[in-house]
Amino acid sequence: MMKKMRNLHLWIGLISSIFLLAEAVTGLLLAEPWLIGQAERGEMHRAIQEGSAFGAGQASGAGSSAVPMAPRAEGGSSLMMFIRQLHEGRIGSLDIRWAVDLAALAMIILTATGIYLSIRTLAAGRRRKQKRMSPAPETM
Repeated sequence: MMKKMRNLHLWIGLISSIFLLAEAVTGLLLAEPWLIGQAERGEMHRAIQEGSAFGAGQASGAGSSAVPMAPRAEGGSSLMMFIRQLHEGRIGSLDIRWAVDLAALAMIILTATGIYLSIRTLAAGRRRKQKRMSPAPETM
């Protein structure tokens, strides 16, 4: 039973980590477009506000992330406002984008090394299984 649980955990972790890696990499690139030679965060924000394909008024507040967001509902809860600010890399007037970027880098490193270690574990298990299945050489 424990071996099946371990295998289930390994495969679910391996498959979901691919999606997590994609989310972390694309999130970092959206937060820091200069990493791929795109306009700086402020320039992208102005372009969105001036009426890009996403439409005016859907971008987040001035000086924040250039990622377009859904229109805000009036009178939102303070919890929702706090969550939105965290997502944008700020708490009140405190700029914590560096911490969000650092967390994204940590997720990328942990996920990539987890994928690597999972693949090595699977390969080692396959080699052990092949060794057990192959007949032992006869000795005289």
